[in-house]
Amino acid sequence: MTHAIVVGGSLAGMCAARVLGDFFDTVTVFDRDRYPDDVAHRTGVPQSHHAHALLARGQRELERLFPGFERTLVERGAHRFDFAQGFAVRRKWGWAPRCRSGLEVLWASRPLVESVVRERLRRHGNIALRERTTVDALRTERRDRLHVTGVRATPKGEVPEEIAADLVVDASGRGSKAPSWLAALGLPAPEEDVVEAYAGYASRFYRRPPAARRPAQWWWDGLWIEGVPPDFPRGGVAFPVEDHRWLVTAVGFCKDYPPTDEKGFVEFLESLTSPLLAQAIRMCEPLGDIVPNRSTTNRFRHYESWRGELDGFVAVGDGVCAFNPVYGQGMSTAAVCAATLEKALHTVGLSARELPKRHFRDQAKFLSGVWNLSAGADFVWPTTVGTRPLGSRLFQPYFELLGESAHCDPAVLQRITPIFHLIDDPNGAASPAVVLAVLGSTLRRRLRQLRAPVPEPGPVPPSQVADAV
Repeated sequence: MTHAIVVGGSLAGMCAARVLGDFFDTVTVFDRDRYPDDVAHRTGVPQSHHAHALLARGQRELERLFPGFERTLVERGAHRFDFAQGFAVRRKWGWAPRCRSGLEVLWASRPLVESVVRERLRRHGNIALRERTTVDALRTERRDRLHVTGVRATPKGEVPEEIAADLVVDASGRGSKAPSWLAALGLPAPEEDVVEAYAGYASRFYRRPPAARRPAQWWWDGLWIEGVPPDFPRGGVAFPVEDHRWLVTAVGFCKDYPPTDEKGFVEFLESLTSPLLAQAIRMCEPLGDIVPNRSTTNRFRHYESWRGELDGFVAVGDGVCAFNPVYGQGMSTAAVCAATLEKALHTVGLSARELPKRHFRDQAKFLSGVWNLSAGADFVWPTTVGTRPLGSRLFQPYFELLGESAHCDPAVLQRITPIFHLIDDPNGAASPAVVLAVLGSTLRRRLRQLRAPVPEPGPVPPSQVADAV
């Protein structure tokens, strides 16, 4: 009987367990928390209090792994629409034209997404979820190389036990103890790239006002208001989620952290480049407390080039590569990491030596492209420190033009949306075809600006849907 262990039962761990269930006789998922009986927050997922985006690639992978995921999410109140058509978006260039990006995605709270995935995972009879159990260490034996044989785990309030396994997958997130497990075995930690933008955010749920009470010009389902780098680091969003709620998140970079008291939170939102978000929440019923988070460091552990020799161990999700959550890539990259593990299993089977090498290589190839987008974006802020992604300084002027073109030109937005939703290669943002589209769009805008002055951004986001040309 073959057995795989997954450490961590959040989204990355559940996706990995679902994949492993097709290859191993039994799979056990260990998590320190007790899972809620309904849609609720839990201690091990502190980010569940904050706004989450499920990118199109992540949505497709979750539907593939858990058929019926999308339908069930909608049945339980998730919203489905095109971001460019359903959100009012304000960036440094003003309000974006309302348009069609070509992709519809789902909008829901993190607890709802996890509850639907967990419900479907439990239907697989060879996958067991062990709650309130902490994995303390890897168990190994020396063959021709060091080989993982299981874990030492401690159920809450009980004595430690040793559980045998043919493969151990670390999916325990930002707080992963894998580096210390490896150190205890005398193995080096993987090299890391770290980027810190000193970002923080604070969030609260609100009951949305009924349509009849909203001003006629408030056509939008969600709001997205960005800061203006390098000098104004404040932004905020209102994401529509289930149960007629908005999840409102205030964001600050450069240590300009949003307050968590009522007065300070509202004043922070009032200070944004548009007062619309502050005006909106005044018409809403607050639900619960304002919850802060400053765990936003980008960290990439390079297991693909790790010098340690350890068979039977792999890692996925935030424990390998954690992004600044402000960019909304975490859930989707977790699902794609599980897909790379699945591909490696199909290619090399259960080989304890070859599987980690193949998985870490393929996973890093995908993650490096996302890393360049996310960590590179943080360097628009002057206080950001860390290892710049290769070429980010050189390409920063181009990405400024890319952002402006995607914001102002629906045709460019449609071209790059599959890239930023991870359907296409994330490195494709600098492909010749995209570069030409950006330069052409920029030239046309500059010529128009020479012929006529650019009007100041209006206070109200445009409601008419603009077509790409």
